[in-house]
Amino acid sequence: MIVAPDLHQDEWPRMTYLTVTSALVPILKGPTMTLRTIGIDLAIRGDHVAQIYDDGRPVGRAIRFRHDTPSLITFVQRARAGMTADDHTQAVMEPTGMSWFPVAHHLADVGIAVARVKGKRVKALRRYLSEHAKTDLADAQVLAAIPSFGGPRLDPVHIPEARSHALQRLTKQRSRFQDNVADAKRRLLDLIRWASPKLEGALPDLTTRLSLALLQRWFDPAAVLKARPTTLTKYIAAHASGNHPHSGPFVDRLVEGLREAARHAQGLHGRHVDFGELQIEIATEVDIILAKLRAIVTLEQRIADLYAELDPKALLASIPGIGRHLGPTLLGILHDVGRFQSERHMRGFCGLFPRRADSGGSERPGQTITKSGNDRIKRALILAADTARKIDPELAEIYRKMMVVKGHHHKQALCAIANRLANRIYSVLKQGRPYVLRDIDGSPLTVAQAKAIILERYRVPDSVRAGRRANRAEITP
Repeated sequence: MIVAPDLHQDEWPRMTYLTVTSALVPILKGPTMTLRTIGIDLAIRGDHVAQIYDDGRPVGRAIRFRHDTPSLITFVQRARAGMTADDHTQAVMEPTGMSWFPVAHHLADVGIAVARVKGKRVKALRRYLSEHAKTDLADAQVLAAIPSFGGPRLDPVHIPEARSHALQRLTKQRSRFQDNVADAKRRLLDLIRWASPKLEGALPDLTTRLSLALLQRWFDPAAVLKARPTTLTKYIAAHASGNHPHSGPFVDRLVEGLREAARHAQGLHGRHVDFGELQIEIATEVDIILAKLRAIVTLEQRIADLYAELDPKALLASIPGIGRHLGPTLLGILHDVGRFQSERHMRGFCGLFPRRADSGGSERPGQTITKSGNDRIKRALILAADTARKIDPELAEIYRKMMVVKGHHHKQALCAIANRLANRIYSVLKQGRPYVLRDIDGSPLTVAQAKAIILERYRVPDSVRAGRRANRAEITP
């Protein structure tokens, strides 16, 4: 064992290191080879702090550097100082915002392997090694020590190509805006159910632009009852779109429903609700929704253009369940299939596997999904799996077996399907050939033929599905 020298108590209490072995790549250490690990505590606005360890021993004082090119160049030179061609250098850091990105690509450009670790892992190790200290130097030393303590392998950071990185950011922004829209619509629905309960039944689906336009202008009961029916009719005709007619019985029923909801709201609340102010609050929410929807339309076009450039053969879109929406999302997260050594490696990156809980030779089944892996790719694969099982007979057979034979519930079965999809994504991108929909015997199928086969052979009985839901409810605390 190698014992670190005593440092100042506020910086780093006494601790013991195991001999350092690289967790990034397998290395057979020669007699003169040096294994250098650099722990880097990143900052958003202040100085970054790095500590170098050679074979588990601290080398020199901590290095402070900033987010500017001269400082980064100087740091990289110091990180490689004294190293020979046979030596191995690795850097370990937390993904603090996007501060990691310029540091990572400056290090990667000179051949230094870079790994990011989750903050929870660093926090747990710091609590063990340095219970009473939380400093930048302590964090840097903890990060440098992480490869010495075993645990999950540290995969090298993948620095994506600029266009691929742009696709990742744009799909993430689209997802964030879509979540914002969903949150705003939930708030609108909560306000409607509280202030004007009958309005929910009178309006078309809240996702339509007609409903949003009516809420933006005609939520206040006093304004609705004061207006003439013809005024409301003209407003509806001006904002109706899609499947909504501009006149006729639909408009007449909608006008009467708005007036009935207004009378009910006035009778329910009287003077206890200031509907004038509430109208302004709701109009603001609708403005936010409409602005986000316009931004999403713009993003969709940019994403489609980038995806067509990066996947010209539409390889991902050829896989059942993955279409024009999920294809760019998956490609933006995975970037380059060459970064994965195998299907198993990519499944591990996706993180769609349960936690393990075993002791004394016995294992407890039914554990929750691990929190490792990228949350966005998990969500995308689960959504794709739910569609793919209805199109691909092979996946439908697996889904039925999980539900009917093994007794799993819907989400567990979808996780199994999602892992199969991850295998297909790897194969399709690796081979560069589109996926071909086939029957169990290998014969090609059209989508219509595949759906007919699934309906005939692999349908899960409603009684089984209901039973799985009931069993799930019984074990939920």
